[in-house]
Amino acid sequence: MNWRPGSGGASACVIVVLIMMAGPAAGAAPGALALVELERHDVDVRVDGRLDEAVWSRLAVFDEFYITEPDTLQKPPYATRVRIFYSQRGLHVGVDMDQPAETLISRLSGRDVFPLSRDGVSFTLDTSGTGRYGYWFNVFLGNSISDGTILPERQYSSDWDGPWRAATAVTDSGWSAEFLIPWGTVAMPQSPQERRMGFYISRAVAHRGDERWAWPALPPTRPEFMSVMQPLQMEGISPRQQYNFYPYVSVTQDQIDDRTDIKTGADLFWRPSSNFQLNATLNPDFGAVESDEVIINLSATETFFPEKRLFFLEGQQIFNATPRSDTRSRGVGRAGSPYTMVNTRRIGGRPELPEGADDDEDRVNDRDLIQPVDLLGAAKVTGQIGAFRYGVLGAFEDDASLRYVDDAFVDQQVQQSGNDYGIARLLWESSSNGRYKGIGFLSTAVVKGVGEDAFAQGVDWHYYTRNAKLKMDGQAFTSDIDGIGRGYGGYTDFDYSHRQGVSTRVGLEYLDSRIELNDLGYLERNSEYQVRVSHQRTTSDLGWAKENQFDVRGPLQWNLDDRLVRAGVFLTNVLTLNSLHRIKVLASYSPKVYDDLNSFDNGIYRTEDKAGLNVGFETDPTQAFIFVADLGTFGEDLGGQSLELTAGVEWRPNDRFSMGLKVNYKDRDGWLLHQEDRNMTTFQAQQLGPLLDSEYWISAKQQLRISLQWVGIKAREDEFYLVPTSPDDLIEVAKPPGPTDDFSVSRLSFQARYRWEIAPLSDLFIVYTRQASKSNRLMDQDFDDIFQDGWDNPLADMFVVKLRYRLGS
Repeated sequence: MNWRPGSGGASACVIVVLIMMAGPAAGAAPGALALVELERHDVDVRVDGRLDEAVWSRLAVFDEFYITEPDTLQKPPYATRVRIFYSQRGLHVGVDMDQPAETLISRLSGRDVFPLSRDGVSFTLDTSGTGRYGYWFNVFLGNSISDGTILPERQYSSDWDGPWRAATAVTDSGWSAEFLIPWGTVAMPQSPQERRMGFYISRAVAHRGDERWAWPALPPTRPEFMSVMQPLQMEGISPRQQYNFYPYVSVTQDQIDDRTDIKTGADLFWRPSSNFQLNATLNPDFGAVESDEVIINLSATETFFPEKRLFFLEGQQIFNATPRSDTRSRGVGRAGSPYTMVNTRRIGGRPELPEGADDDEDRVNDRDLIQPVDLLGAAKVTGQIGAFRYGVLGAFEDDASLRYVDDAFVDQQVQQSGNDYGIARLLWESSSNGRYKGIGFLSTAVVKGVGEDAFAQGVDWHYYTRNAKLKMDGQAFTSDIDGIGRGYGGYTDFDYSHRQGVSTRVGLEYLDSRIELNDLGYLERNSEYQVRVSHQRTTSDLGWAKENQFDVRGPLQWNLDDRLVRAGVFLTNVLTLNSLHRIKVLASYSPKVYDDLNSFDNGIYRTEDKAGLNVGFETDPTQAFIFVADLGTFGEDLGGQSLELTAGVEWRPNDRFSMGLKVNYKDRDGWLLHQEDRNMTTFQAQQLGPLLDSEYWISAKQQLRISLQWVGIKAREDEFYLVPTSPDDLIEVAKPPGPTDDFSVSRLSFQARYRWEIAPLSDLFIVYTRQASKSNRLMDQDFDDIFQDGWDNPLADMFVVKLRYRLGS
């Protein structure tokens, strides 16, 4: 460990107060950095990114950084100097980074925007002190930020936003960054005097291919992380009671219904101690200031959308029972949709269908189905008592008004009672000598205004061996729904690290036919058992290339009648060249399987074997122009082979402006879709999906953004089939009598938004949103006609002004 005191004038008393020991002080734990407290009245440090106050020059400097991505563990070419001190106010971190001025890359963005090639510095803080939970904080050159939480060993999540401060500045030798993390922002166990935390800091260097340099040297190819972070030791941290009050007012002009709605409400944050937190919201407004990705899904499996609402993101990590509940996983070989008992997007989501229309949602007014249900209020309590962490959440929906056509084809309007939701979580954890153990209990309840009440309980377990060479996570759960009965299910996952950069994962699961979590959670399907195996290899410093990531996986899934419903081999390889261009290859093969979902309970049929190949190319992401292209072919259920092409360009002439256009095109040969009863039809179809996104940053806190995403489909009927009465191949038949099955679909989302971040978690939004979802059974249109049809028939056309401001300590 290298450290050296800086130079600069300061009084002798300041020197005494600020000295930070490189080795353990008297009574310090072995290997811990013993920090000495700085009283706030001794010096006033401005969080402006410039380390020009006298305090910084008197602190010890830590510069033991190594290259961890790619995991060469070599010394980097430029120095990085870290200084740390603490006060009763919070933790202060200053980072001074050498780098040639012509190589600096600054690109402004909104909070938690990934991926984007730019210079940044990030640190992770294990606030538990025992490798059980923590937070990460990231600031990019130009003052854009991101943050989130972490669970053992390296379960990073961006599902958290906190009121902390950071700033950057360009210097004569490169650039610098400064952080202030108030103690009241993070959860910590109670400690009468001595407090220990884990610390890890890394720096992203964009012009070298987004290399990451870190201290301690813990590359992502190494299995252990939180258990071996650099320990920090502090004395006498006694955070004062923290409270924040977030009143808001929003005005919504609905252009379709020609009405104006004014809403007021408030959020409350109260932390009376370091290990207890209360969040409450009254009459919350989750208005149209964010929009989801436009996806057309005509299958029987629901699309998962991640949570974006601040109230539900705060403290969410306690309700994540296993790594499978991660809602924002990224990277090579993404596992797919999460398995989670808690999907807060259900709360205040789409309304329940009226009893007279519960078998046919086409009879309900389309606009009523996309309007979220208002919440009367919600409250959440999280905390820790010794080795136990807990969380409790309750939320209460308002009534919803729905228009629908009854059985006599008469227009009706009904006041639909809202649902009440409850979640309770208790987790016991233990970590010692690099080992981690945990066992938790999770219970959820949905008391419905209409329909069957739903209750679920689950037990989860976690065991990581020393150095995390073997990790085991699992969960067993049960559900009890009126009219369905009690169901059971569960899974367990094993992750074994052979050596640095090489790992194997095995997952086992079983779900009976009555298990149902989707009233408050998310489960892709039930009535199945499955074995999932994957193997990952990361190779760095190849000489001719920077890094190669390889992933191979193969699921075997049967339904409870022992019929194979999913199988295959899926290969992914991502090669990053020394030029920073990237080549991605995906190959897959699936044998014949049975499909027991997509006939919508009208029988089981067998599909043909399928093969797919996709090759993608991306140019150096640090340049002003970035070009991406993907060309692939994939198999259809009955043997047709379809083509998919994606091409895009992004232009960033400076750090404040960006414009991107990406277009996806599919030419489908034999797209199999259910029609009605046992009837199935294949289609010759074309799908076009452009995405246009443009941003201009007036400053790091003020953004103008315009985005347009549209997906259009035109499909012509081709061949006709019947689902067999017993599981077998589909039966080819002549065209059934009646109208054509030809159809077109237009799904659109347009948003123009101004956002001003007045202060941390205080924002002014001015937003115009237009959304459409238009389907036509008879199809004789070009893509421009399909787009115009959707634009001219919006489901949402609204203008929103919303002000939210944080008051308190």
